[in-house]
Amino acid sequence: MQRNLAWVALALGSIWLAVAIISLTSPDLVYGAERDTFPLIPAVTWMSGAAASSYVLRALVTRHPTREDQQHAWVGIALSTAVIWALVTLVILLLPTFDFTVTDDPISIPLGHLVAPAAAAVASGIAAQYVPLLTDAAADSDEDEFEVE
Repeated sequence: MQRNLAWVALALGSIWLAVAIISLTSPDLVYGAERDTFPLIPAVTWMSGAAASSYVLRALVTRHPTREDQQHAWVGIALSTAVIWALVTLVILLLPTFDFTVTDDPISIPLGHLVAPAAAAVASGIAAQYVPLLTDAAADSDEDEFEVE
């Protein structure tokens, strides 16, 4: 049970650590002639983190036929989630802002910083749904290899 909780902690910790890093390092939305700012990314990134956490938790409470299948699913979900959010965090650190002008007011939007966490949440949902199926299939194919006819 302790190991399973460690995988849950890895999955959820990687999501929320990435959300914190993204929120703290992303530039603000800058708009207007006076160059007013609004911390847009911290205001919305937590929603992506909450969605990803929901997908991961739902997948982790799904029961599998054997204890080994359950362990493989937990490991696969935790590792895939950690990789997805680590990659998104690294990519976001390199993204520029999108600058344009409406009438005479310049606007600077960190568009990539806004879209990438949502994409990570979707990727986490897909991984949480399909990684357990892949680990079950891999375990089944390993068993088939050792059958003697």
